[in-house]
Amino acid sequence: MVTIIRTPIPIQVPPSATSPSPTPPIPLSPPPLLLQPPSVLLQGASGAGKTSSIVTLLATGIEVFVIGTEPGFVDSLIDRVRELKLDINKLHWATVLPATDGWDALDDMTQKIGSLDFEGISKIKGIGKEKTRVPAMKFLIALKDFHDERTNTTFGSFTTWDDTRALVVDSLSGLSVIAWYLTVGNKPTGAPGEWNIAMNYIEALLMKINSDRRCYFVLTAHIEKEMDEISGVLRVMTSTLGRKLAPKIPRFFGEIIYAVRSIDDKGTPTFTWSTVDRTADLKNRVLPVGNKLAPDFRAVIDGHEKRKRLAAGGA
Repeated sequence: MVTIIRTPIPIQVPPSATSPSPTPPIPLSPPPLLLQPPSVLLQGASGAGKTSSIVTLLATGIEVFVIGTEPGFVDSLIDRVRELKLDINKLHWATVLPATDGWDALDDMTQKIGSLDFEGISKIKGIGKEKTRVPAMKFLIALKDFHDERTNTTFGSFTTWDDTRALVVDSLSGLSVIAWYLTVGNKPTGAPGEWNIAMNYIEALLMKINSDRRCYFVLTAHIEKEMDEISGVLRVMTSTLGRKLAPKIPRFFGEIIYAVRSIDDKGTPTFTWSTVDRTADLKNRVLPVGNKLAPDFRAVIDGHEKRKRLAAGGA
């Protein structure tokens, strides 16, 4: 009996089917260090010099881009530039004001308030949203491609700017109104879910700006006293929509400054910054601790430059 041994014929498989993809080479040197410039929350009461102090950035050589959400912000900027005798050519602004109700919208709102109860008003949907959403869209456009109203020039997205430029939003109060009207339109009240939507929108904007930026970022804000749900005492907090959002705002910023205006016995106003206050949650990383600091951004810029030198191996 003859036994036949069958030898299997190997199947030729292309190397690409069995071999893993080549591993990309390991770079010989690490990528350049990205040191994000400071972000500043400048908060205080009306008339505390918040908008005027923005101009001190120009004195340090920084090119300043302001998105103004309140009427009159340009007046304060120009007046301060003139007082300090600075070059206005490095100051740029874009106006994004909250939408105002037309007479027809106010007439409609008046009729509904006068004829409906609270439940009926709460169920109204989408009044005038085609107009009230426009400021929110303009705000996003200013972030994506800043258009300077003074020179009629565009400067691209803030995400492409470096630490020779600063993005300023003046102020959170106007931005909060824009977010509110985006959410509810001209409806005279809002449901709890709508409050959450508007607050989440502001939080998402601040997250986007702070996560993607390579330039300085300054946000001005008004203040109000709110109950601290942890300590149970009244504290000075950032003025914005609802009670849940205000305690979240500080985490986006490395410097939280309290702008103060005081009047002496002769009636002369004095403007100062504070990074320490028992009634407010403040924060300082490059600024010194104190309650009589000069309202000047130079210390913030100098602090960042020192960080850069140290990160590069210098002293």
